[in-house]
Amino acid sequence: MFDKVLVALDGSEHAQKALDTAVKLAQRCDAELILFHAIQLSALRGDYHAMVTPAARKIYRGLGREQGEAILDDAAKTAKKMGHKKIVRSIVESDSTAKAILAAADEAGVDLLVVGTRGLTGLREMTMGSVAHKVTAAAKCPVMIIR
Repeated sequence: MFDKVLVALDGSEHAQKALDTAVKLAQRCDAELILFHAIQLSALRGDYHAMVTPAARKIYRGLGREQGEAILDDAAKTAKKMGHKKIVRSIVESDSTAKAILAAADEAGVDLLVVGTRGLTGLREMTMGSVAHKVTAAAKCPVMIIR
C-alpha cells in the first residue's frame, strides 16, 4: 500500500503521536520511514530577517540544527524500539515549514505524509495548526493528520 511514509516532527506531543502511528503503518506496509524536521529560524524571532546579525544567525542555525538532530535522534530510537528498521532522517532550514514538508515529500517520492494537528505551544501552536492545514491542502499524496 505505502512504500515511503514521511512523518513531520517538531518535538511536540502531537508529533510524538504522529510518529507512533507512522511507525506502525510503515511496519505493516514494510515501508521506508522518513523522519523529517524543518528548522524554521524566522519562528524564533519575528524580526529575524531584518534585525538579526550574521553572527547571531550562525548561532541560531547551530541551536536549531542541534534541537532538530535531538528530535530526530529520539524519533529514531522510538522507531527502532517499536521494531522498525527502514529509517531515513531529514532535516532542513526553511522559512515555511509547510513548504519544506511538501518539498521533502515530493523529492523523496513519498506515498503518505503523517502530521500532528498541532505543534508547539503558544503562538507557534497556531502556526503548526496552519502547517497541517497547508500540507493537507497542497500535498500530492495522502495526508494523515493525528490528534
